[in-house]
Amino acid sequence: MKKKIVITGSGGFLGGRIAAYYERDYNVIRVGHRNLDITDEEAVGEYIKDHNPDVVIHCAAISNTRVCEENRLLSEAVNLRGSVNMAKACRENGSRLLFMSSDQVYGGSRQKGPNKETDEVPLINIYGAHKKQAEDKILEILPEAVCLRLSWMYDFPVRGLKSNSNLLTNLLSSMVQNRPIRLSASDFRGITWVQEVVKNLEPAMELPGGVYNFGGESTLSAYEIGSRVFRMLDKNGNRGSLVVPDETGAGDNPRNLTMDLGKLKSHGISFSETVEGFSRCLETSPEYVYALIGESIVEF
Repeated sequence: MKKKIVITGSGGFLGGRIAAYYERDYNVIRVGHRNLDITDEEAVGEYIKDHNPDVVIHCAAISNTRVCEENRLLSEAVNLRGSVNMAKACRENGSRLLFMSSDQVYGGSRQKGPNKETDEVPLINIYGAHKKQAEDKILEILPEAVCLRLSWMYDFPVRGLKSNSNLLTNLLSSMVQNRPIRLSASDFRGITWVQEVVKNLEPAMELPGGVYNFGGESTLSAYEIGSRVFRMLDKNGNRGSLVVPDETGAGDNPRNLTMDLGKLKSHGISFSETVEGFSRCLETSPEYVYALIGESIVEF
């Protein structure tokens, strides 16, 4: 008998791809805000009890950081209280919970290198604060829950699945329109191909309870990453450099969202380094890139 998985936020960029990938080998139940209000504790409890999943992958969130800053009560209701409600329901039902957290919990980091899960970091934005508070409360309620800190993700557009603005599509748009793209020279972070996140969720279901960094490693700035990926796309060097450094916020206070994956690797799960991940992604769809920019980036 197939294991049953409930995926919240299944209409979103990540949740939709998780559902599409696992529906062949698992009994996947897609959950969106139209059929479950996660801020309603009683409704969440009844839903999980009725469907009795083996695993809940909780992706539902208000992930736009600006929206969270402007509407803190909404962020608290969805990102914090909704996640706590899910943990309580999973505890009562005996379901495994995988909670999608964020590298934004490291927004106030002043570390010189990649951040570890145990580092004490000031919380400087509402989204990151509510994700961190949700992690703490979830593990208090359900110690065997797995909290995964994700980075900014990207993918090619996929028919029938939600597409978000991401670094890959932004770079391709820049090339098609021959317009510059500004990327922060003081924003250091990993950026992850979403398909690696999706595939690594299966072994993550077997992780011991706790918090894990879960995404591509990097020590580069967004500008450095974008410049290297641009050179992959502009293989023949015909377009010069359309990637422009944004120096806003540079100086003594760079933002460090980079993640140390040592803990995750100790359990046999790994991700491509950020630039390598872009290379792997591009190799999967060279025809798509060729159709957009009229140049081959790999032989096909």
